[in-house]
Amino acid sequence: VMKGIPSNTFNLTVTSPPYDNLRTYKDSLSWGEHVWKPILEELYRTTKDGGVVVWIVNDATVNGSETGTSFKQALYAMECGFNLHDTMIWEKDGFVAVGALKTRYAPVFEYMFIFSKGNVKTFNPIKDKPNKHAGKKLNGTKRQADGTTKPLSGCGEKGYSEFGQRYNVWRNNKDQSKSGHPAAFPEQLALDHIL
Repeated sequence: VMKGIPSNTFNLTVTSPPYDNLRTYKDSLSWGEHVWKPILEELYRTTKDGGVVVWIVNDATVNGSETGTSFKQALYAMECGFNLHDTMIWEKDGFVAVGALKTRYAPVFEYMFIFSKGNVKTFNPIKDKPNKHAGKKLNGTKRQADGTTKPLSGCGEKGYSEFGQRYNVWRNNKDQSKSGHPAAFPEQLALDHIL
């Protein structure tokens, strides 16, 4: 289907492709490099300059080792021409029975690779992180390239706002889809990326 889409069409793509061969999706897809490489190539072609692809992915654990496929995908996206604009984390509120907890910590996050075609054209940061310094006057310093520091712009004049910009670890666990999909994730997660 993607081959029929004109080049430079999309400003944003949010996708969560299958993770290795963890699920068969009713035997409808055999997932591997032969599938994700052409998809990344087509995403690069169909993304507008300044556009973004959000690629939410993780790895299987095989014979006691994570596959590293997520990183291979990120590196291949860069080979296709994308910038790796950000490596974000989606922290979940729990885990499924993956691997033995006797030999590793419970996996509770997934990668959200943010690929951009050139410099990001539009960034609307979500500002919903409560600011513990709200109402106080701005203070602090900024380190310069030569190692010296200088006061932040507006020190002593501006006040901290009630909410600050979100970090790149998102703890979004609400409204998990009840669609019966074998790998559902919260609709709000996609919406936040769209916003």
